[in-house]
Amino acid sequence: MLYISIIKQITMNNLITILLILLSTPLVSQTNSVIDYYNEITTKNEKGDVINNKKYNKDIYIYVDGEKNDTLLLELNKIVDELNVLISPITIYISDDPNYKNILLYFGSMEGLMDYTGDYHRKEMLENNWGIFWYLSTNENEIYHSWVFVDTQRTSTMKQRKHLLREELTQSLGMPNDSYKYPNSIFYGNWTETTEYSSLDKEIIKLHYNN
Repeated sequence: MLYISIIKQITMNNLITILLILLSTPLVSQTNSVIDYYNEITTKNEKGDVINNKKYNKDIYIYVDGEKNDTLLLELNKIVDELNVLISPITIYISDDPNYKNILLYFGSMEGLMDYTGDYHRKEMLENNWGIFWYLSTNENEIYHSWVFVDTQRTSTMKQRKHLLREELTQSLGMPNDSYKYPNSIFYGNWTETTEYSSLDKEIIKLHYNN
């Protein structure tokens, strides 16, 4: 009968609507989580100061100095390959020319780094950190040079060094803040030995360089 057919149609339409709501809600929630985490990581520094969103707008050339360790150099190549997928169209290269770089990556001791850079005013910060980064940017919020330090003297394992390399290099690209929300994230504030990007980390990096 006609009214039965109408009721069936209404019921089916309601069911479809409910299914669509159920399917879309996790996606919206997930998207909000990515945006919230992104804002936390990129609009504050590790001191909690509010900062402008900053990033490289040109290709990146990393020059490695200090101790040349084959294992760490292989790890660097691995990280660079991963980042190049995430930050396209910007491309990261490893430079063999000390005069052609916009990231200096230094492996060694904090004393060696201070002698190399002349930044003795960073001694207190270096004493409290096995890995650090800092960068310079223009008034237009374009990063044009970064320094990345991995302490190979005070760290005791290669896994610790690999973690610091991935964390500090990533943060030097304009994602400077730590967070205490996701322990498997490379941006996690407490000490970990994470040596891979989480799926959320990848979303944050892609969003930063493709927004």
